Amino acid sequence: MRVFKIDLGKKLNLGSNLCATIGNFDGVHLAHQQLINKCVNSGRKSVVITFYPHPLTVLKTNFKYCFLTALNWKIEIIRKLNPTYLIIVNFTRETAITRKDEFMKYLKDLGITKIVCGKDTSFGYKNEGKISDLEENFEVEVIDDLYVNDMKVSSSNVKALLEEGKVKEANMLLGRCYTIEGVVVEGFHNGEKLGYRTANLDILGNVPPKKGVYAVNVIYNKKRYLGMCNVGFNPTIGKLDQLKLETHIFNFDKMIYGEVIKVQFIDFIREEVKFNSLDELKNQLKSDKLNINNNY
Repeated sequence: MRVFKIDLGKKLNLGSNLCATIGNFDGVHLAHQQLINKCVNSGRKSVVITFYPHPLTVLKTNFKYCFLTALNWKIEIIRKLNPTYLIIVNFTRETAITRKDEFMKYLKDLGITKIVCGKDTSFGYKNEGKISDLEENFEVEVIDDLYVNDMKVSSSNVKALLEEGKVKEANMLLGRCYTIEGVVVEGFHNGEKLGYRTANLDILGNVPPKKGVYAVNVIYNKKRYLGMCNVGFNPTIGKLDQLKLETHIFNFDKMIYGEVIKVQFIDFIREEVKFNSLDELKNQLKSDKLNINNNY
């Protein structure tokens, strides 16, 4: 897969008779994967077109968008689906006022002749462009909404499930474990004092799961380790000023400050609790670790 990061209107020599799908693809969940797979299996060279940053962060003042997949992680997931090209369009206020006809002309100039899209597709200035406009200019394949266990697969539904702590259900819509990737930062060493050294990540722009303790897998240096993760503010030891993700990695004793890890959420174990004493907290951590070791 070749990746292009460009401004809208940038000329590219990709060939002709291409099949494309277009969207934000936050999460690259099962419905997104279905669109991309349709392109990849169309018998033509395939193009995935997405936008960065998220349009709402450009169009709404001081809007902070929480994403399911940071850009680098999104690229990695899409790469595994094996499209020919990934085009990441720099979304600006100028991009936002592009009229539908101008946008379709650009798609034609790229060599696109077929578009795979969802039922609610719109595009161009104030979403003026509709599927009917595409059908006048391209071969169009419209894909029905995808449901898993009677729930529509969508980024908003994945976020809602994560915010409720329903990680297993969110993972079913994603088609993989919800993952937060980041650089390990130094904390207050509270976990180490309790006998449970943690690798700490800032949540940054990621969707924060519900506060509490989770069973997780940790990917470090291409190896997978089981662990337990607390998402919250550390209420027992001394409340933090911002949400933190603290992960105790089982059977692991390396110092990895400044290094990148991926934390994959497997299941919600319990709510975050303010304990009456450190001994009470240590006993609960021991129970949590035993639970996770025995069941995951």
